[in-house]
Parts: sequence; structure tokens; C-alpha cells
Amino acid sequence: MTARGRNPALALLLWDVAVPLAAYYGLRLAGQSEQVSLLAGAVLAAVRIAWVAVRDRCFDGFAALLAGVLGVGLVLSLVTGDAKFLLLKESFGTATAAIVLLLSCFGRTPMVLVAVRAGSSAAKRAELDRLTGEIPALRRAFTRMSAVWGVALLLEAAVRVPLVYTLPADVMNGLSVVLLLAVIGGLSLWSVRYAGKIQERHAVAV
Repeated sequence: MTARGRNPALALLLWDVAVPLAAYYGLRLAGQSEQVSLLAGAVLAAVRIAWVAVRDRCFDGFAALLAGVLGVGLVLSLVTGDAKFLLLKESFGTATAAIVLLLSCFGRTPMVLVAVRAGSSAAKRAELDRLTGEIPALRRAFTRMSAVWGVALLLEAAVRVPLVYTLPADVMNGLSVVLLLAVIGGLSLWSVRYAGKIQERHAVAV
């Protein structure tokens, strides 16, 4: 399950997930407002969508998903509320992404497959479409990856709720960042390893 480069799955995750999130959290640590940080992350994700669309005439669904999550956070950041609500709103964005990933599992093109196609050349996309059509196990693998990402992000959003109401706001503010980055890091590592096993099992490079 490849896109480009030596480890395309990891490169894809870095471009579509890590870069916008790094912009957001980097600006937050630098003292920028939440609105500015969310906007920067969303803009980077949007630039990624436009670049892939122009380069490959293909829609980058994974970047669009992250842009949407950051956009939801941006809208919610404008809503006034107590400190606990402001911490809880991060769960809304994560849960939104999780629901989109899970719903995509019931369609012909699960979200992770959309992401891999967006990061591939036209020739690779054609080969990927052929292989997933001829080998049902490959399509099921993409569905499984989308489901794992969806369930993990939904659990992360759910776990944050009781933590917000049991821990001090200043503690939870830092823990929330660590929790999300740990989940995304773990999912990224698992995805790369799982994709490698599927490639070896079916002797394909897509």
C-alpha cells in the first residue's frame, strides 16, 4: 500500500496529519491564540488538498478530513463557555473524524484508501484500483485500517470526557495534547507495519 518514496505510508501520514497538527501545537506552544493556531493547521491541510488536486487531479480525502476537524475546532473556539467546555470541544473534532472514518467503512472506498490514492501517481492509482478490485482481501485491509483509526479516535474522544471533569484544567490542557499525539503516533506506527504485512502476504506493491 504505497504512495511515493521509500516508506510512502509514513510519508503520507506525515504530510496529511503530522504537519497540520505540528503547526497547530507549535503555534500554541509559541503563545499564539487558539484561533490563529487552528486556522494555520486548517490552511496547511487546505493547501495540501489543492496541491494534490493540481498535481494529480485527485482529491485528498484524508487532508480534507483533518481540515474539517480543525475547522470544527475553530468554530467551537468562538463559542464562549467555562474552562471544562473549552477542553471538551477537542473531543468534538476527534469524534467527527472518527465518525467519518467509520462511516467510510460501509462504502466502496474506505477513508484510508482515499488517502493512499490521493498520495499516489496516476499510474499507481490505476494499479491500486486494479488490485483492490481483483483481490478482495486488499480492500478489506483498507477497511480494517479505517475502522481501527475510527475506533481509536472515538475512544480517545470518549476517554477525554471523564478526564476533563476529574483533573484540574491546567493539567488536562497539557495532557490533552499528549493524549492525542500518542494515539495518532501509535496509529501511524501500526498502519505502517500492518500495510507492510499485507504487502508481503499478497506479494504486491501498491
